[in-house]
Amino acid sequence: MHEIITDSTLKEYEEFIGSHPKGHFIQSSLWGKVKDNWKWEAVAVRDKNGAIKGTLSVLIRRLPAVNYTLMYGGRGPVCDVHDEETMKELIEGVRALAKKHRSYTLKLDPDILSDDAEFLSIMDKLGFCRHKGGKNFEGIQPRYVFRLNIENKNEDEVFSLFHQKTRYNIRLAERKGVEVRLCGKEMLGDFSRIMLDTGVRDGFVTRPKAYFEKMLDVLGEHARL
Repeated sequence: MHEIITDSTLKEYEEFIGSHPKGHFIQSSLWGKVKDNWKWEAVAVRDKNGAIKGTLSVLIRRLPAVNYTLMYGGRGPVCDVHDEETMKELIEGVRALAKKHRSYTLKLDPDILSDDAEFLSIMDKLGFCRHKGGKNFEGIQPRYVFRLNIENKNEDEVFSLFHQKTRYNIRLAERKGVEVRLCGKEMLGDFSRIMLDTGVRDGFVTRPKAYFEKMLDVLGEHARL
């Protein structure tokens, strides 16, 4: 059975999100505070011992001029994505939220490999329509995200994984004086300018400085510049 997350279970929910391999900050209630022009809700499913084994949070937004809403579950669900029963129960929970909020659609941008046939089969059974094609921002989140596994590797071992041209470019940047450092909101002006220049050049939508400032304020220790 599914349950709706309440104030009394929110801490348990956040701990699950923070520890699960599929956990993502967009599934956190903190992200709901960043996107406070949407309503945040979440559902959970428990195992036989009463521990949470799967969750899915959604942002809910009322459409202008009509009495309906849409729901968006960015980077959800958080669970074993091959556990069909848990997936089904989570979607049933969101259906209950849909009735409550008069939602006509649910959009998901799950964090899964694009060739995960087992997951795709489950989603087909649950009635989802798949958006095919595109490698960039045709959805809400980027379709492909590239991650470099640096666990238990020193710098030389990481560099050995790179193409020769990549190693050259990194070392050239170092020789040209490029530095990477953690900083605070005092650098938001420069960050926003660089983001805007890059967005104009590469043709993607950017956010104003105030948006990033809000992210840093709300996410606290979970975000850095």
